[in-house]
Amino acid sequence: MTDTEGTDGVIPPLVLVALKDRMHTRRFSAPDDPGHIDTVLGAGDSALCVVDDGPDHCMIGRPVGRSPDGCVYVLVARISLYGYEQVRDGEIPLDDAFADGRAISLVGIFEVEQRVENVLVIEHYRRADRVPDLYLPPSPFVEFDDVPPEVQ
Repeated sequence: MTDTEGTDGVIPPLVLVALKDRMHTRRFSAPDDPGHIDTVLGAGDSALCVVDDGPDHCMIGRPVGRSPDGCVYVLVARISLYGYEQVRDGEIPLDDAFADGRAISLVGIFEVEQRVENVLVIEHYRRADRVPDLYLPPSPFVEFDDVPPEVQ
């Protein structure tokens, strides 16, 4: 398993770093708190990582790719709790989960010797239709030759 692959519904470590960095509440709920959400919906290239972000919202994220300098890119967004429930219950396809997202960002994470050294926002997207298709599910994880397209 790499830092961008989850197992058994566990959010991959670098995706979790990106979600924590972009959260609005700045704290995770405890597992026994009402409304606690910490899960992976789906599998493979459509997998979507979700954590609660306050009582009415969730953060969603997915690994996008890695550049030769070791930077891992993660797409994150904030959605309503209702939106999460619709995705979870299959009313909205996983591949469309970012469509109503807010605060959509491409986050870069630099890791050195399995320690996060730097987290930076690479790009903000005002609307989901501005996000390159390459970053959205069900696009596969990409080993970029250089920095990702649209970021240069």
